[in-house]
Amino acid sequence: MQSQPDASPASIGILSRTGPEIMARLEGLPFTRLHKRFITIIGLAYLFDAADVALLTFVLAPISAEFHIDKLQAGTIASIAFVGMAIGSICSGWLCDRFGRRPVFTYSMLLWGAASLFTAFTWDYGSLLTARFFTGIGMGAELPCAMALASEFLTKKRRGTFLGSAQVLVIMSFLISGGITLLVGWRTAFIIMFVLSMFSFVVRRGVPESIRWQVTHGRLEDAQKTLARFEAAAPPGSITPVTPPPPVEGSTVPASRGPLRDLFAGGQGKRTVTAWMMWFFQLMAQYGITIWIAKLLFDNGASIAASIGTTMLMQVWGIPGALTSSFLLERLGRRPIYVAAAICTAAAAFWYGNAPSPAVAIVAGSVLQFFLSAMTSALNAYTPELFSNSCRATGIGTATACGRVSSVVGPLVVPAILLTWGYAATFVVLGLCFLAAATAVLALGRETRGKSLEEAVQ
Repeated sequence: MQSQPDASPASIGILSRTGPEIMARLEGLPFTRLHKRFITIIGLAYLFDAADVALLTFVLAPISAEFHIDKLQAGTIASIAFVGMAIGSICSGWLCDRFGRRPVFTYSMLLWGAASLFTAFTWDYGSLLTARFFTGIGMGAELPCAMALASEFLTKKRRGTFLGSAQVLVIMSFLISGGITLLVGWRTAFIIMFVLSMFSFVVRRGVPESIRWQVTHGRLEDAQKTLARFEAAAPPGSITPVTPPPPVEGSTVPASRGPLRDLFAGGQGKRTVTAWMMWFFQLMAQYGITIWIAKLLFDNGASIAASIGTTMLMQVWGIPGALTSSFLLERLGRRPIYVAAAICTAAAAFWYGNAPSPAVAIVAGSVLQFFLSAMTSALNAYTPELFSNSCRATGIGTATACGRVSSVVGPLVVPAILLTWGYAATFVVLGLCFLAAATAVLALGRETRGKSLEEAVQ
């Protein structure tokens, strides 16, 4: 005898044979213990990746001293990691959309872990450059997988809050990397990064493949099995009936054009350009500020130790900024929060660049970090929602690659502006980059709050 629609969660899953019905059931799930475990695992993996990215900030000086590396070579080491991250982001996004999120996620961790181990045993400038390039590929490859996986399992009621709060992990990784370097030295620090990368085996066992990816590629039976696990974990009566959305291109059948072509199919092209512009302009200014924020404190009279310590203290203000933004994303929307945070960040950058004393600079820098983290939280939540299921990871990968390219350009452009016009003008230019990102969202973006991923791209 056939089960009725109001039967147990397991039998409900059996009824959801089509793609739209499966994804409707996914949206109707409560936040189960499996969701909690899944988000915790993804969050820890993201934290470890971010810690390896931040590590170079603290180890570049001792590495330069040991290998007798000049300033140009040190800058090349920093830049080559971003080049690798750009390559890794693009390649991994395409691979995720073709072969699945979970396997690419797992192998990306193993790659940056192995490259970190190689870094620990480098013997000269050339070997170090090679190690950091491959580390960058692995680190860049992980982000599109993590963002795609997390966004595709979270429902529209919680997606913005959880994706936005990931910025807190980035700030924590900065503090953790600094502490590790101070305690054990740079070589041991990279060995620790290798050990942390072994968490990939936890990811492989503890994180299921994306149900949306399975549906998009016609693997409905696999999607059914994955969904049934979440439905079985839901308390009785907690599953909310959701009307299946109308079929949209790429939601029930494999993409016919391929992920790269899908980035510009129909209305997707405008959303792709929006994401690219957000990441390019924001990260250009963000890394320009990050490189020079301590230097300005030093030029205003602070000692080197005090400037570094104060910079880390200002970074802590990013935590309440990220949490505030994450809270408001589900209440006011992605576009207004991103635009407001960008305008406030630009104003704070101008204030910081014109600070007449170290005391004023500390206050302005703390405000700057607060709103910059709020802006980044909105960026993390908004980006996955701009792409359809068939090209989400590719879209995230190409967008973050734009950010990696500008991360190289920003620190290189800042000295030229600085020498020509001074600190005040430099931070005006960086502020204008934040405003350019906000303008792209206002002109091209559309609101996605309260919408499923399928509804957001219709």
